[in-house]
Order: sequence, then C-alpha cells, then structure tokens
Amino acid sequence: MAEAQPTLDDLRRQIDEIDVTLQELIVRRAEVVTQVGALKNRLTGGQRAVHMRPAREAIILRKLVDRHRGPLSKATLVRMWCELMSASLRLEGSFSVAVYMPSPAVGGYWDLARDYFGGMTHLVVRESARQALGAVFDGEASVAVLPMPQSTDEDHWWRLLLSRDAKAPRIVARLPFGARGSERGAPVEALVVGPILPEASGFDRSLIAVETAAELSRSALAAAFKAETLEPSFRVFGVGPAETGGYLHLIEIPGFLAPDDNRLARLARRLGPALQQVWVLGCYAEPLTDEQLGLATKPKGGR
Repeated sequence: MAEAQPTLDDLRRQIDEIDVTLQELIVRRAEVVTQVGALKNRLTGGQRAVHMRPAREAIILRKLVDRHRGPLSKATLVRMWCELMSASLRLEGSFSVAVYMPSPAVGGYWDLARDYFGGMTHLVVRESARQALGAVFDGEASVAVLPMPQSTDEDHWWRLLLSRDAKAPRIVARLPFGARGSERGAPVEALVVGPILPEASGFDRSLIAVETAAELSRSALAAAFKAETLEPSFRVFGVGPAETGGYLHLIEIPGFLAPDDNRLARLARRLGPALQQVWVLGCYAEPLTDEQLGLATKPKGGR
C-alpha cells in the first residue's frame, strides 16, 4: 500500500511545531547574549563601550553560508542572521548608527545601514561624513556608516582617524557584506567606523594612511610596499599638503595588518626621510561574493 501523502493541514502543523522550536532556541540565545553583555560590562568597569565585533560576525556569517543547504537562499539566510545579530547587539547594551546622507535623494547609505544593522536599530542621519563621524567622537552614536573614500572626494573624512590613541575610532567593516537589498539610487559602498578594536576574520583587507615627502612618486611608494610583501592598492593618492608639508595617501593592503607589524618598521627604514608617518586606520572582513551566496552572475556581454 502506498504511503499516504501529508495533507496541507499536516504540513502546516509541522511548520507550527518547527516555529515553536525556533522560538525556544531564539529565547535561549537571547538569554545567553544577555549574560555575555553583563560579563562585558563587568570587564569594562561599567564604562560606555561598543560591544560590536565585526570580525566575529563575519566568521559567523561565512560558516552559516558554508554549511547551508536546502531551497532557502543563502542571501536570505544572511539577512535573517544580520537581523538576529543586531538584536543581540542591542541586548548587550545601547547601540546606534550615524549614517551619511547628504540629501533625501541619496538614500543608499541608509539602505546599507538598515540592511546590515537591522530594522530596529536606531539610525541618525548626518548630511556630511564629518558630521556622522563627529557623532561617534561625541558619543551620540556607536558607529558611523561613511562613504567609501575616493580620490575625487572633496572632504577626505578618513584624515580625522589619524591618531595613535588605541581608543580612537577605527575602520571595522565594509558594506554591503552580503547581497544587496533594495537600494535607492545608484549602488554605493560604505565603511563602518567606530571605537572598536579591529580583529582578524581570516579574510581581511587593511587600510593605512601614509604621509610622504612631496617628491615621492606613486610607483616608488608602491615598489617599497611590495618589497616588504605588502601589495598596495591606492584608494587616495596625494592629498595635501599636510601641516608638515608632506602628502597623505590612503592605501589598502590584503590581509590583517596590526599597528606593530614589523613590515611597517622595515618600510620606514627602506624609505627613510621620504616616509614621514604611517597610521593603521583599521580593517574590514572581505564581503561575501555572489559565488559564495549562490547568486547567478550575468556573463560578460550577456543581457
């Protein structure tokens, strides 16, 4: 005798049972998160701190994508987990985001922030990148979502991060990390900046600022980096002159680069007086690719 096929009511009962189990697990997860937040607060002596750990979040999302199976898309799963992790972050302590939004017509940065930090996280709008970063410096926001630096920028906001203070805001994430959601206007990319200690996620890119003498060329600077096994990509070249008369450059390096990396010391010796100062501004975990997310990509020349 053929086995009876489940009815629609049978399948709906299964879904209801699964929903109950899911909710119980979410409740348990929230209870553990609350304990984590209490422990972190004790470790910081009750001082205000941003508990976000972007590198750990990236590791969680990569593992999630790697072990996923079934018809639910990986991109959807990442969005669900971003919402869950953001809710957990708010359970650990207060958390808000200052978002660069120069006009209502430029809503892409708000959309990126909402996609990653969740629908219930408090977002505040600032018309300039400096104002958004200022909200972090003033304690009005936990982190800021700022435009990806370009050579053509009129206001190079990253210069405000040139500090040796270990507690100064640092670049800690890049958006979008997963698939793009619904964005208003042309697609944009952003960096997340906050008073968070950068950590390695395993697949990272670091950003450093370099001040050099005016006569040092891009090719000479690139050659010196490569000689120390640092592969530079120039985000911004030749902003200046700085107060010392030198010029500032924003350079991206593959991998996680700590401020005490001995390659930076060797670089300084190699370039001598031509290299005036170096600052490690932070790092970000490499975003998930369309291939990792199982998203179809159009072939070149295709429609």
